[in-house]
Amino acid sequence: MSKVGGKEKDVKVALSSSLALWLSFTKSELRWVNLTDCGKVRRRYGFNTVYRESSTSAAEGDVRVRFAPSPTGFLHLGGLRTALYNYLFARANRGTFILRIEDTDQNRAVSGAIEKLEETLQWAQLKPDEGPSAGGKFGPYIQSQRLHIYQEHVQTLLSSGAAYRCYCSERRLELMRKDAARRGEPSRYDGKCRNLSEETVKNNTDQRLPFTVRLKLKPTPEPWDDLIKGESSHDIFGIEGDPILLKSDGYPTYHFANVVDDHLMGITHVLRGSEWLSSTPKHILLYKALGWSPPAFGHLPLIVNPDGTKLSKRQGDVNIEHYQTKGYFPQAVINYITSIGGGFHHDTLGKTLEEMVQSFDVKLIRTNPGRLDPTWLTEANRKILKEQAWSKDRGQQSMLASRVREMVNAQFGHRFEAGQEQILSDDYILAIVRWSLQDDRTSVTSDFIKPELDYLWVPPSRSSLSGLASLDKRAESVLKDLLTWLETLGAESNFETDLLLEELRRFIKDHNLETKKFFQLARLALTGSKQGAPLAETISIIGRENVLVRLKAAIDVIKVNSSS
Repeated sequence: MSKVGGKEKDVKVALSSSLALWLSFTKSELRWVNLTDCGKVRRRYGFNTVYRESSTSAAEGDVRVRFAPSPTGFLHLGGLRTALYNYLFARANRGTFILRIEDTDQNRAVSGAIEKLEETLQWAQLKPDEGPSAGGKFGPYIQSQRLHIYQEHVQTLLSSGAAYRCYCSERRLELMRKDAARRGEPSRYDGKCRNLSEETVKNNTDQRLPFTVRLKLKPTPEPWDDLIKGESSHDIFGIEGDPILLKSDGYPTYHFANVVDDHLMGITHVLRGSEWLSSTPKHILLYKALGWSPPAFGHLPLIVNPDGTKLSKRQGDVNIEHYQTKGYFPQAVINYITSIGGGFHHDTLGKTLEEMVQSFDVKLIRTNPGRLDPTWLTEANRKILKEQAWSKDRGQQSMLASRVREMVNAQFGHRFEAGQEQILSDDYILAIVRWSLQDDRTSVTSDFIKPELDYLWVPPSRSSLSGLASLDKRAESVLKDLLTWLETLGAESNFETDLLLEELRRFIKDHNLETKKFFQLARLALTGSKQGAPLAETISIIGRENVLVRLKAAIDVIKVNSSS
């Protein structure tokens, strides 16, 4: 009879190339089991090294990577960087990019976060090949829907002696943490339940005492050859103690679910942030305890603030929603991320995803933390704005106009008046965009609706025109003369900036006006502010019809105020 540590031992015997049989030795029986019955053997004896526990498996040699966020809120720059580099690695190797939701910490899960994550990936054009919405043959892709799978594999580890039940109360663990803190040492589980007798475990089970399941760590560190950082190791045995795999509520911890899912989904390469570097030996030990080969690991460098401080999720400017709301182009944000981490044979500024795939090389990813440079992002986005605004592709121009129109409608739609339809035309919007880009007045589409530029879309409010008369006692007559003069200029073609500037100078001279005071009066009548862009530019960009309408409204305000 063959026994290992008092437990039954299974031995795989290959009797022929076409038939695999199991020889199972127990205390009282010798049995042959056909491969079709191996599921029963596995469930009974906890043996799980023979075949993949999925109805299908990834073809050998296929690259399969995953992005596995937790649904705890908005996706931030670090998370998007992880998704992007996995996507690029998959596409560069003609592999599969998978989205998996790791929601085992139900206390932190946020309602609607999964949908928001998927929307953000779509916005960034990182479309998963498999995932909660995309589907796939390795689902479910949400961990809370896979609890039965984790329970099954926990039994495997318990049966093999690689894991054990821990009955320590939360109060005892908390006292241990406080004691370690008092001594200035890291909190480490002392292994009290590591070697409980079978009788004690049985008694505790009969009493239905709550328990967690812990992995038995080995004192020898598990080194690995990191795809990015090279030869790496971390001694978790001396620092952490045996980690929890299954919590008392039946949910797995991140580490356990992560390893089980990566194996069953055929993940070949794991690219993730450097914050998970110290957890890798733990994961490798889990793979070995389950009889599996670990994937290749690569740990991406940290992203830090411009001053070198650590990013915080509480920073509003690191959430991807911030960039979406501001009107940044997805391509600019993607370029921004790649400029921080490297990994390319060529500069990524202005490159499309397809171009970045062609240039991507995991060996070129930097190991040092990358500092954010907001100025770089601003320039990258402005570059795309200029390319689209002056593109020869009318479709690109129309898409840009549509983006701006959507923001303008949301901001000013309630203030539009009848007859202002031309304000939302592609030609008018593109003219505004080109004008604003010439002097770098704008960098993102949200700049077009900032308060100092609202006059481009809507006339000034009557309250903002109340100071016209006090600015110049001749205000009404001056504006009437200006209105008459502009009407005589005729066609829109005469409203070019250079021509207008010469004509305005002649108007000022002919009417014996003070230049500074006139410019302030006219600008206030047209924009509601005494400061702003040069008057000739303002008249030219607003356009003849809008200028005439606004001058008439300003004159009317002066009349009403003078009679009241």
